[in-house]
Amino acid sequence: MNNKHSKNDCSKSFRELLELILENPFMSYLDYDSVRADLFETEDTYIVEIELTGYHPQHIHVSVESQSLFLVATKQVTYEEYDDKQHTSQKASREEKIEKTIDFPFLLTNKKITGTLQNSILEITIYKNSNVTSPASHVPIQLFFNE
Repeated sequence: MNNKHSKNDCSKSFRELLELILENPFMSYLDYDSVRADLFETEDTYIVEIELTGYHPQHIHVSVESQSLFLVATKQVTYEEYDDKQHTSQKASREEKIEKTIDFPFLLTNKKITGTLQNSILEITIYKNSNVTSPASHVPIQLFFNE
C-alpha cells in the first residue's frame, strides 16, 4: 500500500511540473537561448525528447544525479573565414556545446533509464515501475537508423 501511495504522489508531482512548464508564458522565449526538451508521460514511462541535429551518440552524454538528468552534447562545426585584406577564405572549425539540466519531482537514481538517437531526436525513457539494484550514473545512447 505504501508503494502505491508513493507512485501516485510521484505521478501527481510530475503532472504539476508539466503544468507549471506549460503555463509559463516565457517558456517559448527561453527556448531560443537553450535546448528545448519535450516531456511526455505514458502509462509505464516518462519520455524526454530533445532535438540534436548533427550530433553523434558518441558525443552525447546523459548522466543521472538524484532528481536530475544532465545532458552535455558536443559537435564540430565547420565554417569559412574570409580575410578582407588578403581577399582569401579558409575553412575553420569550432566546437559547439549544448548543456541542459532537466529536474524531476522524484528520484531517478533507482529507475531504469535508456536513451536512443533517431532522426536527430534524442529520446530518454524513464521506466516508472522499474527499480534497479545497482543504479547507473550514465545513460548509454543507442543510434537507430531508419530502414
